[in-house]
Amino acid sequence: MTEISKLSLVLSLILVVIVSSFTTMSALESSQKGAYVDNIRFIQYLDGNTALRDIKAGNLDMYYFRIPLETVASISNDTNVKIYEKNAGSLAFLLNPATSKNPNILNPFQFKEIRFAVNYLINREFIVDEILNGYGSAQIDPFGISSPEYEALIPILESYNFKYNPNLAKDIIEKTLISNGATKLDGKWTYKGTPISIKIMIRSDDQPRKSLGETLANQLQNIGFTVQKDYGDLNKANLVVYGTDPQELNWQVYTEAFGGTSEFVRYNPGTTAQMYAPYFSSMPGWTNPAFWNYQNSSLDSITQRIAFSNFTSEEERNELLRQAVTIGIQESVRIFVTQNIDPYVASSSIKGLINDFGAGISTSKSLINARSTKNTSTINVGVKEIYQGAWNSVGGCKDIYCTNILSLVSDPATSRNPYNGEVIPLRNEWTNITTMGPEKRLAVDSDALTWNPSNQRWDEVGKNTSKSKVNLRIVYSNWQNGQPMNKADLIYPLYFLYEWASKNNSTDLTFDPEYAAQAQVLLKYLRGTKFLNDSNVISFVDYWHFDKKEIADFASVWATSPWEINAAIERLVKNGIFAYTRSEASVKNIEWLSLIIPSHAQAIRQELEKMKTERFIPAPLKGIVTVDEAIKRYDASIKWITEHNHAIIGNGPYEIKNYNPTGRVISLTAFRDSSYPFAKGYWSIYETAKLAKFEKVQYPKIVTRGLPVAISGNVTIGGNHDSNATLTYFIFNKNNHLITQGEGKWINDKGNFMISINGSSTKAMSIGPNEFKLFVKSNYALRPDIYSGIFISVPNPIVKKLT
Repeated sequence: MTEISKLSLVLSLILVVIVSSFTTMSALESSQKGAYVDNIRFIQYLDGNTALRDIKAGNLDMYYFRIPLETVASISNDTNVKIYEKNAGSLAFLLNPATSKNPNILNPFQFKEIRFAVNYLINREFIVDEILNGYGSAQIDPFGISSPEYEALIPILESYNFKYNPNLAKDIIEKTLISNGATKLDGKWTYKGTPISIKIMIRSDDQPRKSLGETLANQLQNIGFTVQKDYGDLNKANLVVYGTDPQELNWQVYTEAFGGTSEFVRYNPGTTAQMYAPYFSSMPGWTNPAFWNYQNSSLDSITQRIAFSNFTSEEERNELLRQAVTIGIQESVRIFVTQNIDPYVASSSIKGLINDFGAGISTSKSLINARSTKNTSTINVGVKEIYQGAWNSVGGCKDIYCTNILSLVSDPATSRNPYNGEVIPLRNEWTNITTMGPEKRLAVDSDALTWNPSNQRWDEVGKNTSKSKVNLRIVYSNWQNGQPMNKADLIYPLYFLYEWASKNNSTDLTFDPEYAAQAQVLLKYLRGTKFLNDSNVISFVDYWHFDKKEIADFASVWATSPWEINAAIERLVKNGIFAYTRSEASVKNIEWLSLIIPSHAQAIRQELEKMKTERFIPAPLKGIVTVDEAIKRYDASIKWITEHNHAIIGNGPYEIKNYNPTGRVISLTAFRDSSYPFAKGYWSIYETAKLAKFEKVQYPKIVTRGLPVAISGNVTIGGNHDSNATLTYFIFNKNNHLITQGEGKWINDKGNFMISINGSSTKAMSIGPNEFKLFVKSNYALRPDIYSGIFISVPNPIVKKLT
């Protein structure tokens, strides 16, 4: 063997050793990334009793739905299970305000007065005490008493003083019906000789909602309406409620429930829009032009100002909230009934769960951070439903069953502190936030880009202004099909927003009315995007917020699926094979796109194969992606769909391994890849919430009108005496009208406080009982502890001078 050959052999051996060393190090590195547990199985359990039994037996690790409320007391001392209370969900009624297409049929809920009167037919206290077994509180607004927004709304909410009063409801309803031509014969309301009927769609797959619907049905029957009860699950509701023209009156009441947000948000920009505003596509008609649509321009305007920060201060924002909620309650198309305290249960062997104030333990952070003391590689999660609706990121995934799973599959651009709702940088790290808002503007870089749908190209913005700009650093990783993320993935969602929000002509195939209703509003605030390089972006937005982190969140630039998947789907939708949204699917009588359904996934695979054959480059990526790069992407996603039989490819800590529709199981496996940026335990600092609690409150029971009075006491935070909290108070007279409000003062840093109420405030009290409420929230966790008390107000005695 020559010396050269020896040298070559030595070098080759060294190379093998180095490569092996790197492989081992890479494997070790990837094993320390992402989630602790290797596998998660989501298993359908329709019956909560069965789920609880299996958790106690060790066959199930947790249940992502409330357990039967009557079972909670029996397991409260069971050391094998742990109860996690979720204070974010709510129950509500959605009323159909449409007029009938048939002039001989009268829909009583077309009248605002009758919708409002329904509030007096609802015995919220009974529902909390009897149907929810005390696990909840009465609610008439979209937020509920545990929300940080609630205190800003107290002055208007208390003034309504909704109490169960069927006689008042009856009087309002009778007056309205008679004035509009209805008559009552033998105790039954009729219109033009036809009984006035009400069809109520009752969710029978959820016992509290079933009881809720039946309770209201009985009240409506007592009023004299002919009531038709229609039972079903979300799949049926998607067809009957959301999939038909409201004027057809296939439904007039629907028992709704909301599961909270996917993560806790301090200043939730979209809640009032989602619950009240027509433009948001969640009110009857769903903004589909083929349907009758509920309209309210005032609600659209006010809620858009909230959603897009068109205010100059926090107080102005709070006033907008009060206006939106006031109109929403007066309109009563959506009527809130209760805020729920949903007891979720997990095996005590599961550690590291995070009880987010919006999502509860179903937050993605929980399962990413969870580990089992049984040293198992799999966590089994029970869910009420394994699949409802459709799974696509444009107009689908609107139920908790979808979001609970997909939030593990793809990372968002930013995240939120689960207890105070502050924005946390995740895949977008802001290096600079510059703002001239709320009233001034800065110049947009002239070479920033926006998509031109008419000319199918990216245009420089030229001369323009915006309130803010955010410099972002993009934290890339590999997609789960093995391909590295890049700028093209980020560009495609930007293009899509411009393209599908605009309708160039009557034959424009890239337009979906339901999607466009929201997207068109959002586009007004986007001023341009400038890529400095692949990983650094400047986002210009006409948006301001008093919390700068909210600006960064609004300006984020990110993608949750590869561009080639989005492009293939877009071609299929343009060709009329699928629809992005439920309403378009209904109108066009085609299937609602769902990437997890095998037949839909195979259609996407076939489209990718066509794109490969055509050497296709989407219009927004021309000059950015080469044909060779595109084909490499097509091949990777074709292979993925062939192997997995679904088309969901993410960049998060878990990937969907298998969907078994027959067995009602979805299996996830950890995405172990060295490019994933977050180590195991990344979210562990949030395992415990540091809540504020009143330890002692002292006040006089008797108050003399016109004389000052004080309330004192102390609080703990996370079990320790601490003053790092906010303390507010509200005092109401006997008619529930607000007398005064303010903030308490901390005497020291040990949680001792004093509230001083001046004589002019006590003078405004009613003679007799006056209620006060105290709210304390730690700055670490914004769930309030609430204390209520009564002042008995007495007249100020006349003091006579001695003569």
